[in-house]
Amino acid sequence: MLLPLATAAVLAIQVQVGVTVTDTTGAKDSSRSVCIGADCRGRRAPERIAVTPQHLATAYRDTTARRLLLRARLARLQQDSAIVSYDAMTYQRISAGMAIGRFGRDRLIFRTENASRVRWHRDVGAYVEVKGSRTVMPGIPDEGEDDAEEDIREEGVDMAPIPYLPGQETLWLGTGIAKVEVDERSMVHPLAAGSEAYYTYAAGDAAGFRLPDGREVRLRELKVRPRTVRWNLVVGSLWFDERSGQLVRAAYRFAEPLDVWAEVRRNDPDEGDDVPVAVRGLISPMHGQVTGVAVEYGLHQGRFWLPRLQAAEGSARASFMRIPFRMEQSFRYTAVNAEALDTMPRIELPQYVLEERMLDSLPEAERERWRDSTRDARRAARKARADSVERKLIADVSPCDTGTVERVVDMRMDGRVPVVGFIPCDREALAQSPELPKSIYDEGEELFDASAREALLAQALTLGAQPAFGLRPPELHYGLQFVRFNRVEGLSVGANATQQFGAGYVADATLRLGLADLEPNVELGFARTNLSRTIRLGGYNRLVSANDWGNPLSFGSSLSALMWGRDDGFYYRASGIDLTGTREVGPSVDWRLFAELQRGAAAENTFSFARLLGDRRFQPNIAADRGQWAGASLRAVRTLGLDPRGWRLFGDARVEGAAGSLDTGGVASFGRLATDITLSRALGPAASNAPLAALTMSAGSSVGDVPVQRLWYLGGPQTVRGQAPGTAAGNAYWFGRVELAQNVWIGRASLFGDAGWAGSRDEFSGTRAMSGAGAGYSILDGLVRFDLARGIYPSERWRADLHLDARF
Repeated sequence: MLLPLATAAVLAIQVQVGVTVTDTTGAKDSSRSVCIGADCRGRRAPERIAVTPQHLATAYRDTTARRLLLRARLARLQQDSAIVSYDAMTYQRISAGMAIGRFGRDRLIFRTENASRVRWHRDVGAYVEVKGSRTVMPGIPDEGEDDAEEDIREEGVDMAPIPYLPGQETLWLGTGIAKVEVDERSMVHPLAAGSEAYYTYAAGDAAGFRLPDGREVRLRELKVRPRTVRWNLVVGSLWFDERSGQLVRAAYRFAEPLDVWAEVRRNDPDEGDDVPVAVRGLISPMHGQVTGVAVEYGLHQGRFWLPRLQAAEGSARASFMRIPFRMEQSFRYTAVNAEALDTMPRIELPQYVLEERMLDSLPEAERERWRDSTRDARRAARKARADSVERKLIADVSPCDTGTVERVVDMRMDGRVPVVGFIPCDREALAQSPELPKSIYDEGEELFDASAREALLAQALTLGAQPAFGLRPPELHYGLQFVRFNRVEGLSVGANATQQFGAGYVADATLRLGLADLEPNVELGFARTNLSRTIRLGGYNRLVSANDWGNPLSFGSSLSALMWGRDDGFYYRASGIDLTGTREVGPSVDWRLFAELQRGAAAENTFSFARLLGDRRFQPNIAADRGQWAGASLRAVRTLGLDPRGWRLFGDARVEGAAGSLDTGGVASFGRLATDITLSRALGPAASNAPLAALTMSAGSSVGDVPVQRLWYLGGPQTVRGQAPGTAAGNAYWFGRVELAQNVWIGRASLFGDAGWAGSRDEFSGTRAMSGAGAGYSILDGLVRFDLARGIYPSERWRADLHLDARF
């Protein structure tokens, strides 16, 4: 299950840049003719807006920008015939994580590395020798990880990036042939013909350096801004060699997230109708966004700009699940145009490759019929062979049974460039290759120059780097993501509408109504975002959870309340305005300035299925102190360490302060500070199956008169297991948790003991602590967890909890 999920996340950044070809001007070598039109080799004509005189008049902010764009547009299609060959070492790393909500612990669910030697010659093709390859999928059984690694090893040649091929897209995403014309069906390329209808351009900074022979290289920045907000338009900064027009450096992002369902409906209104409503609701909303792409080229022999570093990062979202992903590539050239490469032998193509190449001459409909029939024939042949092997009629012989290296022939660049790959059969040797970092969990700073990359993205993609202003039709969102159930509202249903204004500005409105209390919840907001940072001004009347741990207003907690009559949240109502800031990339940091009226929320709902069966009743809600407050809060969450058997730290710090007046009279103020730290590590070598241990320490205190709704409430699966939430409460607290675990079956089984205290800060010690102990089982590194705990003090009852996003 995880491999397709991780692969889907990675594919979200591989926006296909379509099919086109190299230049035919004759100024530089070009072995292919331009292919344009619906009937050209069966391909559809590009879809794009026609460029008008008005577009041309407004596309360029200055004459330098126009000159730079036109020079760069020509250069990207003029592949220099002087680049004949190269020998390079390549390294690629693809990573995907998983987390729940904004502040969930980031987990690495998939990472694969590939190190290869690539030798390329214009007249031959490419030879790829896989030097190292390994994959980890923390949180799943070893056999599942082995199967995934075997699949990736078999595709080792496809996984190995080839740094440069004539006609290759210089902006990298899609890794296909550079498109001559804009095509709206994929990424709208800012340098392709017709891009003036979609973008505006302005000249930026200039830089330069001097070569050893005395020549000066001048670089110039071109700032690219979309005319409107669309997921397939980019915002960025492109740097070019002023003399040659070749791309030297790029930093860009896409203008907005891709709304999967909206794009499906746009392409085909009937598409997706076969997806059950319940299933679609559980995985909605579905968004994907690329928050930053960095590309850097290096100059070789004072003439050739060849890719040096390439990295893209972003995230996908399905309902409450967040999937951050990153792809990184680095290239090190040992020879360019070396005479030794002229002796590379020609590549003999096997029959199945020749058949695939023959398809290019067929119309699209015939191509599809041929592929379908061939696919069915090959599937039948594989099944017949597998049956014969199983009945021992023939021997199951693979290339690795008769040799130490598997040879694979493939084609790149739409069947134009033959590639021969050599993959060692010794998987252990591949995983331990000296061409790979010491550990797959390393940050890779030395390989990817991460600090320089982050500085480039931060400089180019500031909050002010935005598309132009422009209204779009509002979007309406509804479904299971806006459904919840609790003891205050009962069943609560809502919907959300958003309005894009361009330039990063967006307005949103959310309305929901609980069937038990019938009090409308309304939230209005106006925000500006660059996908990495968001600042939002909002007004609201909403139900708020007083809990500092867990998420009682989530869909999962709602199911628990509906089915078992267990609503672990404490609630109050708040009406007011706030200014918030969030950071989506890197450590999660949120800040908030607010002025609001806080008041109690009566528990109006008594229904649950558990009450129908056994008269189980919800516990009482807190009686909030009514008053008007103005204040600020800050929360920061950080995860360090990716290896589940190495040192890992998860930290969560929160600070809040407010002043106001209570309805009972008088002026009050308070401040709160709390921090949680969880450390974990294997009790033995990382390569062994030694048990794992985890320690959680958390404490918080306050100053001033803390209202009831801002006290700390201890108990439950996130603090002291075996005790009900709210067993202890106060303006100060501490708790600790100790856990010993072992990988068992598809997850991790553990024994634990918890202790904690909450009360007056004047009595921080000297009172017997609440406690509990038990056993738990988690999958996906704690993403889903079941605990069975026995309360020790004060309650001595058994308690079972199924919850998400455990610390360990």
